[in-house]
Amino acid sequence: MEDTEWTDILKKHGIIKEEPKPEPKEEPEVLSTFERKLNDIQSEDDLLDLDDDDEDVMREYRNRRMAEMRAKSLIPTFGDVREITATDYVAEVNGAGNDINVVLFLYQSGIPECSILNKIINELAVKYPTTKFLKSIASLCVANFPDTGLPALFLYKNGVLKKQLIGKQTFGGKDMNLKGNG
Repeated sequence: MEDTEWTDILKKHGIIKEEPKPEPKEEPEVLSTFERKLNDIQSEDDLLDLDDDDEDVMREYRNRRMAEMRAKSLIPTFGDVREITATDYVAEVNGAGNDINVVLFLYQSGIPECSILNKIINELAVKYPTTKFLKSIASLCVANFPDTGLPALFLYKNGVLKKQLIGKQTFGGKDMNLKGNG
């Protein structure tokens, strides 16, 4: 109902109640042509389709990609299995850094299951380059570690032990494999 002088008087004296005014509807945000062009870039072909007038779009796209690459370069990568001893343990495991997963593989020469797991650990290190994989001869890392507990894996996050897998039966014995159905 439209307010008139008469309805204003009636509202003032409480004869009719004032209706709440409807809130204005928000218009959906319309992306600028610049933002739309920038969001549409999905491949190198899309870059080639830009006109000479789109120099600002190209510059912003390049800046965003450079920022992504810089951020990605800050994530530590490993990709291999490093051999350590007890003296390296604190620096390599506890001092690995924030949000770094560490896998420590204890082994002994002459134990077939250790040889099998060593191959698997090397494959995993390549497959998961942001995880730090370490290995050590058990007797050089943990004094009096029993051969019956080998192979052994210790999983750390932020220098804290999260899980331990000990003994050949844990891994499936000589039938162990990367798929875990051994």
